[in-house]
Amino acid sequence: MAVGMEMFQRMHQKNLDRYVAGATDEATMLEDTDYKKRWGWDWNLYKSIVDFCKRNQIPVAALNVSNEMRDRIRKVGVDKLTADEKKELGEIDFDVKAHRTHWYDKLGNMHGHGEPSKEDKERFYRMMTIWDEFMADSAVKFLKERKLRRVVVLAGSGHIERNFGIPDRATKRGGKAVSVRIQVGGELEKVRKEPLADFVLIVR
Repeated sequence: MAVGMEMFQRMHQKNLDRYVAGATDEATMLEDTDYKKRWGWDWNLYKSIVDFCKRNQIPVAALNVSNEMRDRIRKVGVDKLTADEKKELGEIDFDVKAHRTHWYDKLGNMHGHGEPSKEDKERFYRMMTIWDEFMADSAVKFLKERKLRRVVVLAGSGHIERNFGIPDRATKRGGKAVSVRIQVGGELEKVRKEPLADFVLIVR
């Protein structure tokens, strides 16, 4: 198996491989992956998981799209990327109806931008979709290239809710997916009535 992480960008896969193999130390790995700038959340949130992988020689997959690609898309849009850039980005489906309906009006407010314009809503939606597709693609490629049985993906709940983010897009690429969502509090019957994942772990 492997552990795939939203917190690292695919361009840094070799840096993670070297760390898990014991060729570099933690400080070097965090510097080589530009962790503080590219993710920035407290490393201690994930440290024990990566330490476990290193001790047990479990590969860690860097799943996310690079800052450089995000900036390029914001500047010119997906349609105006070069052929090589489009190849790196991979197939992106912006027309999954359930995904678009669920997220389109929510994203601007979630990120503290107030009431966004129609253009901003589309921009926010497209960027989230790119993250979902790219991480799904990264996970499936990693599984196939390394001949693994499974990849446990660690990503924000928004990327797996109702399965139409990473899970369904990974399945479309030939993988199989089961989603597990951690939820703080909540009523069990309400969760059962409208589960946001295949399995929901309620933490009280």
